Amino acid sequence: MKYPEDFQPGQIYRFRAPQLSKEEIIAFAQKWDPQRLHTDEAYATGIHGSLIASGFQTMLQAFKPVVHEMMPGLANIGGLVFNSPRWSLPKPPGEALDIELEVTSVVPSKSKPDRGVLTYTLRAKNPARQVVFTADSPVMIKRQPSEEK
Repeated sequence: MKYPEDFQPGQIYRFRAPQLSKEEIIAFAQKWDPQRLHTDEAYATGIHGSLIASGFQTMLQAFKPVVHEMMPGLANIGGLVFNSPRWSLPKPPGEALDIELEVTSVVPSKSKPDRGVLTYTLRAKNPARQVVFTADSPVMIKRQPSEEK
């Protein structure tokens, strides 16, 4: 289990999100974001050069490996807020994303000494290493129990 004491600003954790197919992009869009940019390949190609994933799907794709690979080992109490999501570039089908989670701060709670706040910036990059999506997020986690210190 990881606690606030196990993190320091500047640490970077890396993950990989697999590529999405055209069919996956269209199916997601039909259910959650049925704009033509995500459901009509000819229309989207005229604007962006190809069909593009919904920003929501890109965000979920960026967070999925973090949630599956890192969060189960964290003494997580819960997320606090989701700050400044930014979609810098469209996400076409067939591109895997390289995900970086950078710890930006670790602060013990002043009012509740059994916990702390880990804040991180999440970046998703395309194969050309261009940033496609970023967000900042603080998460509250339990501090290490005194018998484990």
